[in-house]
Amino acid sequence: VAHNTAKLEEYTVDGKKKKLIVHRKGATRSFGPGHSELIPIYEKYGQPVIIGGSMETGSYLLAGTKKAEEETFGSTAHGSGRTMSRNQAKHQWRGEQLQRDMEKRGIYVRTTTFSGLAEEAGGAYKDVDAVIMAAEEAGISRRVAKLVPMGNVKG
Repeated sequence: VAHNTAKLEEYTVDGKKKKLIVHRKGATRSFGPGHSELIPIYEKYGQPVIIGGSMETGSYLLAGTKKAEEETFGSTAHGSGRTMSRNQAKHQWRGEQLQRDMEKRGIYVRTTTFSGLAEEAGGAYKDVDAVIMAAEEAGISRRVAKLVPMGNVKG
C-alpha cells in the first residue's frame, strides 16, 4: 500500500456531491460496504485495509466503513507509526540480541544487517493494538483479524 497518494474521488460536502482530489499521507483508503469503487467480492464487507504494526507485534486486517466515507474522506491510518527515529532505535537495541529474543518467541528473522534489524524493533513503534482500537472507536474501520508474526525478512 502506497504511503503517499492523491486520488480523484466523489464525496458529499455541504450537502452537494463533489469530485475532490484526496491526498493521503500516513493514511489509506477505507471505503465502506456498497462503495461504487469496490470490486464485487468486497461490496458486502467494505474495502480490505492492512494496518502494519511492527515485526514483533504483528499487523491487522480491517474493513472500511461508511462512517469513514462520511467523516474522513474514506480514510484510516495506514500503520501504527514510529515513536522514535531509526537512528534512535539503533542506539537503543542491538540487532543480534533482538533476533535471539524474537526467535525465542517463535518469530524467525532473516536480515542482511543487524543495524537495519535494530531500526525495526517493536519498541520503536506505537502500540498497534491501541491504534486499531482508536480507529474502531472512531468508526473509520472495522477489525477483521490480527496477523501474528511468524517470520520476517529485513533487507
